Amino acid sequence: MCIDRMRSIIIAIILGASMGLAGSQNFQYAFIIWLILIIALLVDGATGLCPIRSILRNVLPPCNRS
Repeated sequence: MCIDRMRSIIIAIILGASMGLAGSQNFQYAFIIWLILIIALLVDGATGLCPIRSILRNVLPPCNRS
């Protein structure tokens, strides 16, 4: 397992949890999670700064790009 794959898995888990909240009529919490995730992805795309990636860098190896 490498950093980028684990990051994708973590984002998928966060999206799944927020969908579960939306399905149980907790739209306020789901909206907050979606908003935070959108902002984090926009910051990551614009600057390359991703807190999840920096934390995982200490635990997992980088992905080999061939």
